[in-house]
Amino acid sequence: MTAILQQPTRPTAPSTTTPPRSGGVAVVVGTRPEIFQLAPVLCELGDLARVVRVGRDLPAFTEQPPVFHDTPADPRSGRIAVALDRLDRVFAEDRPDVVVVRGATTTALAGALAANSNGIPLVHVDAGLRSRDLTVPEEHNRVLVDRLSDVLCAPTRTAVANLHTEGLGGKDIRLTGNTTAEAVGHRLIAEADRWKVLDKWGLTPDDYVLATLDRPENVDHPALTRELARLARAGYPVVLPADPATRAALIRSNALSGATNLRVVNRLWHSEFLALASHAALLVTDSGAVQEEATVLKRPVLVVRRSTERPEVLHHFGRLASPDDLADAALGWLAKGAAARATLRDAPCPFGDGDSSTRIARAVHDLVRAG
Repeated sequence: MTAILQQPTRPTAPSTTTPPRSGGVAVVVGTRPEIFQLAPVLCELGDLARVVRVGRDLPAFTEQPPVFHDTPADPRSGRIAVALDRLDRVFAEDRPDVVVVRGATTTALAGALAANSNGIPLVHVDAGLRSRDLTVPEEHNRVLVDRLSDVLCAPTRTAVANLHTEGLGGKDIRLTGNTTAEAVGHRLIAEADRWKVLDKWGLTPDDYVLATLDRPENVDHPALTRELARLARAGYPVVLPADPATRAALIRSNALSGATNLRVVNRLWHSEFLALASHAALLVTDSGAVQEEATVLKRPVLVVRRSTERPEVLHHFGRLASPDDLADAALGWLAKGAAARATLRDAPCPFGDGDSSTRIARAVHDLVRAG
């Protein structure tokens, strides 16, 4: 069941004929990564779960309209306030036994605050991640959500250690992994179909770069477009699925002129993106989800960030880079060629073994029973 939150209307008296429903598990989602990561958990929970959908970024998830039409330009505080107001109403009218949120989005924070204000137990999936960079709003979100949560499902031992270091050892902390391996396994199309995707884009396996760069500190950086164009001119086609803000930045900087190998395309379906990622010579990203997917697909990844809340990625699969040295860092990886990629084939995914959704669902069931 999907709960859809409507725009505010004048308050009305509670119905006297249909009492508010209650029970079950409310799984709050607002972005594509949340959907992809929580889908295996929803399958494990079955009829016990209901999806409470928030935000603007889920056109393919359901035919239902989005909860409210926020935009990236809306102030963060405004997005949190509106989502909190809608979720607070839903939980008051249709009280679940448990609320589940994932990650460090404004959706997760709003869901956690709404659960707390209604006295509903909270499960946080992907708890304990820390970048140590307090200039990033997500770092504040994940710290707050962890403190509000009753059960903390940590993906790695590093995440568990972070929670204990911060004095949260008295909470129910579980080392569950996360569902990246399951989500990728579900969404990755067969190899023959992946070849068709490459043919569609005119790409040769292990001979192109796939990039996703969306964070404002990267999109607005004056060096980004120059470095992408430089990388494309070095002979490696660069495929960049871009949202309107990134595309506008590239157009303003004239990066698309004279760089025929730089292909800026519209957002891809997740299965098509994974098909391209699985055969890319290198992934370049500022996305946490793509960092994790690289470890499942056994592809090297260049993380265009000052730090990452997923340091496990840096052990085998990647390194950090700034927009200023993006091209040099990428070309350094690409120069290692097949030998470097071969070293990743046996490197385990640090985030999950294919059974994470079962562990997370068990944690949710335990909390439901305890209530």
